[in-house]
Amino acid sequence: MKRRIFSAVMTVMLLSACAEVKGTAGTQQREIPLANASPLPEADMDTDTKKGEDTIKAVWISYIDLADIITGSENSFRTGFERMCKNCRDQGLNTLFVHVRAFGDAYYRSELFPPSDLIPKNDNGDILFDPLEIMTETAHSYGLALHAWINPMRLQSRESMESVSSTFRTRQWLDDGSGRVNEVDGDMHLWLDPTHKEVRELIAEGAAEICRNYDVDGIHYDDYFYPTTDAAFDAECFTVQNEYDDLAQYRLDCVSQMCADIYSTVKSESDSITVSISPQGNIENNYNSLYADVKRWLTEDGYADIIVPQIYYGYDNLIKPYKQTLEEWRSLDADKPIVVGLAAYKIGSEDEFTDTEGIIALQAQDAVEGGCQGYAVYNYISLFDGGERMAEERKALSDLGGER
Repeated sequence: MKRRIFSAVMTVMLLSACAEVKGTAGTQQREIPLANASPLPEADMDTDTKKGEDTIKAVWISYIDLADIITGSENSFRTGFERMCKNCRDQGLNTLFVHVRAFGDAYYRSELFPPSDLIPKNDNGDILFDPLEIMTETAHSYGLALHAWINPMRLQSRESMESVSSTFRTRQWLDDGSGRVNEVDGDMHLWLDPTHKEVRELIAEGAAEICRNYDVDGIHYDDYFYPTTDAAFDAECFTVQNEYDDLAQYRLDCVSQMCADIYSTVKSESDSITVSISPQGNIENNYNSLYADVKRWLTEDGYADIIVPQIYYGYDNLIKPYKQTLEEWRSLDADKPIVVGLAAYKIGSEDEFTDTEGIIALQAQDAVEGGCQGYAVYNYISLFDGGERMAEERKALSDLGGER
């Protein structure tokens, strides 16, 4: 009898935590009742970085790009990031997507997420300077928009997480075995499970905290959604819910719920802050592996203001040639602007990118002439520290001229 009571209590607790994404299972494109979320605001397309006549020229500054300058003093960080901003401005770029939380570790002062191990700290564990405060101030002084780039679901390794204070929810969830934080075979990182309402709330609150405390122009997140197709990852929540028979559709809707929650909380802080999502360039992979409903996000309000697909393919790619893939994205009948992600990091590692001088500029030109609102280059180090070959690429990108 005691076992039955315990089982019933556990079932009720799981239902409370998990069963927040509702709909008519089996329908591919449908409205999702946004449980526990604010009403979805209309997308605001009036801010400077979203005007139709403005071309977004962006670069991703990843945690890899920041690693060498963030570990020293405040002055050395200021100097290093100012050099980055000067290079970007002189290149003619106008937007920075800057990592501020890559592994559930904050590059800023946060009450919700632990500080990054990279940032110097005092004996009490408090960071000695605030990188995001410095980065927003410096970027704006150079006329650059700064979008705070987060990875919503990816966390640190178990070893790193075990040194995190138990005051943070991610550490508490790791310890309590609730399934909110999970391991994935073959992956050193821990992952948040978005089928739990509390997980989605933390992710949304984390975005709002940044918008509330820092003068950022946008919140940006990329393609680290589901880390696995293994049914065991979110089996607890899928088992106790009764709305869905299709695990894939359940996951698609859970990720979309997470995106909607991020969007609504950001807009509750400021309508002028842009929300952008950068999914994989391969549309099929988004649906079949990452459970990212990119067509919904492009065609319906309440998920993002801009979509930045990572079309990291050459013109001669055998599976996803660049122009064909670009057209696939444009054919989704997007109501939102598309900014195309381009792979400068492949110069020096793939023959077509290495041998085709000006390939990034050519792809950027194809994107803009094809009706996209701009381009974003991955990543800073690849663009600015690539020797003579990359100097040629930067010149071509500045000129944006020539025929292929």
